[in-house]
Amino acid sequence: MTVETSSTLLSKEERLKKIDVLRIMHPDFKKAIELIRMCHKSKFNYSEPQCLLITGSYGTGKSTIMDMYVQQHQKIMPLEKTTKVAILSGSIPSPTTINTFLEAMLNHLGDPYPVKGTIGNKQHRLVKLIIDCEVELLILDEFQHFVHKENQKINHNVADCFKSIINATKIPVVLLGIDDSENVLKDNGQLKRRFSFRHHLSGFSCKNPRAMDQFRILLDQIDKHLPFKKLAGLKEHGMWEKFDKATDGNMNALMKLIRTAAVFAVEADQEVLTQKNFSKAFELHSFIMGGKNPFN
Repeated sequence: MTVETSSTLLSKEERLKKIDVLRIMHPDFKKAIELIRMCHKSKFNYSEPQCLLITGSYGTGKSTIMDMYVQQHQKIMPLEKTTKVAILSGSIPSPTTINTFLEAMLNHLGDPYPVKGTIGNKQHRLVKLIIDCEVELLILDEFQHFVHKENQKINHNVADCFKSIINATKIPVVLLGIDDSENVLKDNGQLKRRFSFRHHLSGFSCKNPRAMDQFRILLDQIDKHLPFKKLAGLKEHGMWEKFDKATDGNMNALMKLIRTAAVFAVEADQEVLTQKNFSKAFELHSFIMGGKNPFN
């Protein structure tokens, strides 16, 4: 049964925009954001800044967390000789070598010639830019790229270069990667000691009552933030089980499914989401969904 909401009158474009930017801060996300904030503040409060490793399987929301924190806390402003960049963020390239890593970081900080110079010269320029641009926090996604895909061996040269940059700049660092990326820290004693903060992002398993309740709370929050006059009852019995079967608790798959279904409903001028919308969205994203379509 649908329930009336206090949704204001929005144009179709506004409703679609609201769907596109929809982000739900479930407890795992909140904990990750709080730990990143603690690392960021350590730049000003401690002589040795705090570093954090966030791990999780694909689709658990690591990149979303990075984007959200940067969007909320980034400061870019002109300085006397350069530009202040409070947060230096980006993805570690694949395959990763010292050259590709340094060039990517130089490029993110606006170096006009990131590929020019020797490795030593690039590393010196990067350290100087981080200091001159008054960078307060470094956030890097895809940390697992420090491990070679072909032979699963850790690229020790890149890890040592990275450690030297942390030591020289003394800025807090947040790394995000899949679970295997933790092996890089285990293999490097100095890096391991730096990254004493750890946080793991889990999927929404519904194998016990507490996990099931958390999943239903998440679905209810999503339902209330969608731009429709009536709630679709996503948390209700018979519906949450279908989302569990469709996505296996994967946050990325869940949000893709709900966003796409919501777009279909808005385009059809509906006032509430229906199972037909979800069925159509499931078929569209079937390559990342699990099993048969539970919404048929």
